[in-house]
Amino acid sequence: MRRPVMVLGVCWAVCLAPLPVLAADIPVPSNYGQAMSWYQRAAQAGNARAQYFLGLQLEQGVHGDPDPAAALSWYRKAAAQGHVEAAYRLALFYYRGRGMARDLTEAARWFRVAADGGSSRAQYNLGLMAERGRGIPRDTAEAVRRFKQAADGGVAVATLSLSSLYARGVGVAHDPVKALMWAEIAAASGLAVDNAALDALKTAMTPAQIKQAEDLARRHLSR
Repeated sequence: MRRPVMVLGVCWAVCLAPLPVLAADIPVPSNYGQAMSWYQRAAQAGNARAQYFLGLQLEQGVHGDPDPAAALSWYRKAAAQGHVEAAYRLALFYYRGRGMARDLTEAARWFRVAADGGSSRAQYNLGLMAERGRGIPRDTAEAVRRFKQAADGGVAVATLSLSSLYARGVGVAHDPVKALMWAEIAAASGLAVDNAALDALKTAMTPAQIKQAEDLARRHLSR
């Protein structure tokens, strides 16, 4: 029987998360001007957290025009000191070619630094690059591993990627139970799932397989 191909859309996870809690050693400012002054002083003194926050404010153009070149400079300094979110932002700059020539190899390198430091979003983006062979050699097995780590870290869109790969047998053995399981998890997370693809997948499955997939999804979501 011909395997149904599950076409599930994925997107590049580049949305900014809410600003992290300010580090204890950086005073909470009462106004924007004071904030920038404190960030700049601490950043110039070598505080990686201040360098990151200053870069973020400059990139977003908080109360002013965005200054991606200045943001990039501070992200570099913070990332060089091991700041995970700065490494993630730096990777995005390389991937998009903001303030520099686009460099997918460097983007992958900094995504890997961020992923190794615990960034689930970086894990997901590395998975996409491995799946597509962009900036790094194409390695679908590596993509599956990265997507699983991202999904475990709360990156919901990674579940769609996993469902698609299991449905197509790319990077893993074709497994309709796991394909359906990840699709159910994606739907429960509020993501749009291709219902026609789901119906096609279920048509080729036994009732026992469908129940197994639903049970696995429930167990995963309860964790």
